[in-house]
Amino acid sequence: MDACPRLWRGPRRTWRGCVCITFACLCLAVLYFVCTETGVMLRSQHRGPRRPWQGRAGPVEKLIRGVQIAPQSSANATPASASPHRNASGPPLTPARQAAGPPPAGGGWISGLAGFFRRLLLAMLGDRQRGASLDFPGGRLPWRVWDQAAGSSALNRRLQKVFKAYRAMNKYSVPPQGRGARPPRRRSGQELLCQLRSRVRVRTLGAQLPPFNTAEWATILPARNLSQELGPLANCAVVSSAGSIRSSRLGREIDSHDAVLRFNTAPTSKYQDDVGKKTTVRLINSQVMASKEHRFLENPLYTEGTLVAWDPAPYSADLQEWYNKPDYPIFTRYKEYRKRQPAQPFHILHPSVQWQLWEVIQENAGEEIQRNPPSSGLLGALLMMSLCERVHIYEYLPSRRQTDLCHYYERFQDAACTLGAYHPLLFEKNLVKRINQGSDLDIFHSGKVTVPGFQVLNCSGVSY
Repeated sequence: MDACPRLWRGPRRTWRGCVCITFACLCLAVLYFVCTETGVMLRSQHRGPRRPWQGRAGPVEKLIRGVQIAPQSSANATPASASPHRNASGPPLTPARQAAGPPPAGGGWISGLAGFFRRLLLAMLGDRQRGASLDFPGGRLPWRVWDQAAGSSALNRRLQKVFKAYRAMNKYSVPPQGRGARPPRRRSGQELLCQLRSRVRVRTLGAQLPPFNTAEWATILPARNLSQELGPLANCAVVSSAGSIRSSRLGREIDSHDAVLRFNTAPTSKYQDDVGKKTTVRLINSQVMASKEHRFLENPLYTEGTLVAWDPAPYSADLQEWYNKPDYPIFTRYKEYRKRQPAQPFHILHPSVQWQLWEVIQENAGEEIQRNPPSSGLLGALLMMSLCERVHIYEYLPSRRQTDLCHYYERFQDAACTLGAYHPLLFEKNLVKRINQGSDLDIFHSGKVTVPGFQVLNCSGVSY
């Protein structure tokens, strides 16, 4: 019983001590990994409290308020009962997991442990085959990459009611199915990228466009567009506000990019290790600008980097109609901000961008989606694809850290933040998964999607 102490009584037995210590360290490392994986699994199955109702009470909102959360729901994104475009870019929940249901009784922990060692082996060997399957047998365990073929049938009962209600609401006068007919076949990732470049013209408002061609607007709208302002950019990062980015330790990797885009109220202070500290562009929605809670005019958070604002507009994207009746008072707040911060670079996204993007999503969705604009998350990704040669999008699709937490800087949890209620998030993420040029292992470990910028995209000979 005193074998290990005797190892240190002479130099001849030192090697035996090294073997003993090495074996003990290996056991501790395996125990650490098992505990970590188990902790994430438990967090992914935890359902947080419901959020008190806040916002306007219309017919759809009343329906949403009356719907109960299904027991199996688990994810993190914009609450279905929250006011419209609060969700910047919620973190990911695999739709296939909801469709598959809970793991079989009795064998969950055994298969989970087996799956852990399988994933550990994949991590050690690397992803030798792009898109290597990280699913568990039967698709029953919580570690899956995003299922790009998921549809509304994968939603739980509560979210299906919300989905149908928003689809029927049609606040922005969207014609059925959009303008384009659905393709006769499923487009490849390259075809989708070329379609996005061809169909979506990413631009901001200028003083030459009526009703902004007045002396007042000429003095406050930027004279240069975003590309001229930011210059040539090679590698860019789009950082989701998802709660699953917590404990990711991705901060240094994110800051290594030439430019970093963040969303709405997402802070960097206190979270640098996970999200980095560099902010080149901040995309904000008009609800944040109008909210007293976020102190848009006073908060120094909104003086860092270049600001780009957006507001849901009618499907026609008629500037005069939008100017007369915006969703939130974006133009009033913009003028107030510019008076206080005249040197701050501040742009407004042209409303046609959101609906051109919506049409591409709808055309490739396979079913009718919500007739509401895309989320800030996808708009931000598209914005950086128009400016950069390569874009990495973090935690917009699921990683192994998936959680019910909606935002990494808040405590609120809700399943709708991932799959969407107001925004067609489910179908947006299907599209992003299809255009990803990175590996499934990148998504699993880092929640990282890799897409090329439009300027380097080769579409010659590609039909879309």
